[in-house]
Amino acid sequence: SRFAFNRYRHWVWCLVQSEPGEPAIVIHSKEGITQGDCLAMSLYGVALMPLASKMREAIPEALQPWYCDDAGAAGKALPNARCLDFLVKFGPTYGYFPEPGKSHYICKAEDEPTARQAFEGFGLEINYSRGQRYLGGFIGSARKKEEWLGDMVGKWVGAVKALSVVAVRYPQTAYAGFTFSLQNEWQYVQRVVADTGPFFQPLEKEIRTSFLPALLGIPPTAIDGDYRQLLTHGVKQGGLAIRNPVDTAQRIHSTSLAATRYLTESLVREDAGAFDLGVHRKCAKEAGQDAREFRLIDEQRFLDVRGRDNPSVARRDKRNSAAGAWLSVFPNRLNGTDLSADEWRDNVRLRYNHSPLDMPAACDGCGAKMTVEHALSCKVGGLVHIRHDDVADEWRHLCGTALSPSQVEREPPIFRCVSHRARVAAGNTTPPPPSTPTATPPTLPTTTEERGDASCHGFWKRGRTCIFDMRITDTDTKSYRKRDFGKVLLQHEKEKKDKYLRTCLELRKDFTPMVYSVDGIAGREAQNAEKRLATHLASKWNRGYSQMVYYVRVRMAIAVVRANSLLIRGSRERQQPRRPLIPDGAALGDWRTWRDN
Repeated sequence: SRFAFNRYRHWVWCLVQSEPGEPAIVIHSKEGITQGDCLAMSLYGVALMPLASKMREAIPEALQPWYCDDAGAAGKALPNARCLDFLVKFGPTYGYFPEPGKSHYICKAEDEPTARQAFEGFGLEINYSRGQRYLGGFIGSARKKEEWLGDMVGKWVGAVKALSVVAVRYPQTAYAGFTFSLQNEWQYVQRVVADTGPFFQPLEKEIRTSFLPALLGIPPTAIDGDYRQLLTHGVKQGGLAIRNPVDTAQRIHSTSLAATRYLTESLVREDAGAFDLGVHRKCAKEAGQDAREFRLIDEQRFLDVRGRDNPSVARRDKRNSAAGAWLSVFPNRLNGTDLSADEWRDNVRLRYNHSPLDMPAACDGCGAKMTVEHALSCKVGGLVHIRHDDVADEWRHLCGTALSPSQVEREPPIFRCVSHRARVAAGNTTPPPPSTPTATPPTLPTTTEERGDASCHGFWKRGRTCIFDMRITDTDTKSYRKRDFGKVLLQHEKEKKDKYLRTCLELRKDFTPMVYSVDGIAGREAQNAEKRLATHLASKWNRGYSQMVYYVRVRMAIAVVRANSLLIRGSRERQQPRRPLIPDGAALGDWRTWRDN
């Protein structure tokens, strides 16, 4: 209370930035709660709860809902007029200054004369109408609601058209703007207004014929009923979470009614007693969970029917359900979560079994026919190794951010110390007596140069180093098409551990194989490593663990899928390296290259 008092005991500065780099415009204010104040809801409650309680005691005949400083009254005309008169008389004492000229009274045409008589009896001049917007929703007659919804849907159709133009060059930005912002606007209206589904037909038509073709790079005729239904699914169910507004209206409104059931009863029922915030939160949480479970059941039922007679489709849908972490993220260059138009669209098209746009007909490295499978596996030109190094660089960067750059090493040797000890042991072997005719001198083991991709000190345990080795595999190649992608990743993890784990344990080091599919699906060991890294980040940045797990998974998934466009569109032409011939320090004056010979 003292902090809130000190916050508003003086002029509040509102800073408005006009142009980047220019001084901000300062607006002094002493009226109302400042927009964006983190204490806004608490201050509204402290300031207006006494006023609302007294008005409810003085005029119990009217239903009086409040939201922040927006007061309302429902009932007969005379009690409603008394409510407004009460606010005009006693509101200024609590810092509340109602303006009757901005108030609206919604009633039937035949009830308007009675309402005018009641309000004019208190000297109140207000507006009368058959319908009016209220808290983002609408209250009034069916005709007025249809007019209001028509105007709102028309604005949203225009917004979708604008996003369709943006999606051609910036598909990731357009997709994020649709799913994170624009889509939620009409879903809020569907929550608070009943029977709105048929009014969203023009909006669904624009989404289906304009936005989705621009986003995916396909003609509108390629989007049939089943394909559109798949795209409405959540990312974890193989879709893009681009909902059908016609189908979601009734379900969203029913969920909203269930979530606000206790709140509504506390307002309407006279014997409801004191409002319990904990019960309301529990009711809203249970309603949301039930709605989500029903939606997931319906989506899974659709996937089961879709893949019942087509195992390849079923396998692809299952893989897509596990490979969409890079989709559900807002593009941010600072956080490393942005993708170019080709990178985003190529991976979305691969997700739904479309060939990438403008893919070359032949491989410029080996001359073979260019297919997606060949592009993701052809080693000519070194693009596969570049992909491997890019993912390893991303992991090293995250480890250095979570712990310290000095604790992270690039390409640590695995067998070097073991070979050294073996050579020492072989050199200390006591030679056999000369009388033994079959005696042979001990052989020294050869030095190996195999290395991991990263090592991090103190990753799993304090004072202990862990070596990470990356592998990226295509789980959709011919040899793996009849196997579950999870088992394919486990097989590659086992191969890595059989090769390096025992050696690393002998060196008193840990070993973790980091196996990913080309879709960005992490293997079991990689998932555990991501969780451990999220723990370090949460402790260092003082953030929630779940938030950091999501951040690490998205960064690694984007690093993997970003390289797919490189393999599809990158050049595999071998170029002659330009290396300086400098045999020693004295030869710096003789600067030549291979091409100069």
